[in-house]
Amino acid sequence: MKIKRRFNKKIFYFWVVLIGLVLSINILDKKRVELEAFKEVFNNDKTYVYPMGRVVGIKADTDGALVLGYEENDVEYIGGIKKGDNIVKINNITVRNADDIEEVINDLKLDEVKVTFERDGKYKSENIKTKKENGKYRLGLWARDKISGIGTITFYDPSEEKFSGIGHAITDVDTNKLLKIKQGKIYEPVSIEIIKGTASKTGQIKGDFNNQEPIGEFSNNTPFGISGELTLKKDQEMQLIEVGDPKDVKIGDAIIIFEDENKNLKTYDIKIERIVDSEKNDRDMVISVVDDELISYTGGVVRGMSGVPIIQNNKIIGAITHVFRDNPKKGYGIFINEMLKLDK
Repeated sequence: MKIKRRFNKKIFYFWVVLIGLVLSINILDKKRVELEAFKEVFNNDKTYVYPMGRVVGIKADTDGALVLGYEENDVEYIGGIKKGDNIVKINNITVRNADDIEEVINDLKLDEVKVTFERDGKYKSENIKTKKENGKYRLGLWARDKISGIGTITFYDPSEEKFSGIGHAITDVDTNKLLKIKQGKIYEPVSIEIIKGTASKTGQIKGDFNNQEPIGEFSNNTPFGISGELTLKKDQEMQLIEVGDPKDVKIGDAIIIFEDENKNLKTYDIKIERIVDSEKNDRDMVISVVDDELISYTGGVVRGMSGVPIIQNNKIIGAITHVFRDNPKKGYGIFINEMLKLDK
C-alpha cells in the first residue's frame, strides 16, 4: 500500500527563510570586510587615488560671452571693454552666451546700454553706445561662448568621487584668458592620431570623439586644471596609488602613464631634471622624455598630453602641463598636491 505524504508548507517556508538568512549573513560579512579594508586605506594620514592617463575630448560652454575683438576700431561705442573680458549682463539682464548679446540689445532697442563684464576676477560695468544698421542693434564686438580641445585625465579620487585633469587652466586660444566654464563635458576618443613633435614644430594629438555619450562633466576650471564627476568607471587595471608630497620629489628617474597606439595604458621612462622656483602655478618641475618607445611614437611631449600623470617611487607626484617649444623631449610638470585641491 502506498502512503501519500502531505506537503507541509510551514516546514518548507521555514527552510527557505533559514537558508536565505545564512546566505545574507555571508554576503553582509563579505561586504563588511571590503568596507573595512577600504576604510583602513583612507583612515590614515596618506591619500590614495587611481592614476588615469586617458586622453579625452573636451567641450565646454562658457559662463557669459568672451570678447575676442571689435568689428571696427570705434572707441565711442566699444567703450572700456577689452579683449578677454567676459560679458555677463546687459542692463542687468543675464547674458549666458554670445547669441544673448544680440537678442538682449535688440529687445531693449536703446542707443546706450550698461554692460557688466568680468575682468581678472573682478566685475565692472560700462555704458556702451549701440550701433543700429538695417533695423538691427549691435555692440560691435566679436564674442565666443563655446570651446573644444583635447587633454588627459590625471587621476580619479575615490574619496571625493571626482576626476582631475590637464594640470593647467583652459584658456581662450585668442586672448589666453582663463575661461569661466558654465558646463563642460569630456568624451572618449573613437580614434587618435599623433602628430609628432620636432625642434621646429610642436606636436599634437588629434582625434575623433563620441560626442553623443560624455564620460564626465565639469565646471571647475582653475590654473591647476579641471575637475568634475566621472561617469565612466575607472580603468580596471589601475590600482590605488599613494599621493606624494612635493618635498619628496627628487631629481632623477620617474615614469609617466599614457596610452599607446592601441589605446592601452603603458608606462614610459622620464627624468625629472629640475625643480622650478617659479610664480607660474603649473610649472613646478622640468622633465625630459628618455623612453625610446615614446619618442618613436610621439617625439616626446605633445599638445594634448597635458595631465599625463607622473609617478616616482610608487607615488603619484604630478602631471605634465607644457612642452618646450624648441625641444619636444622636454616639458614642464605640476605638483600633484595642487591638483588634489581641485576636489575639495
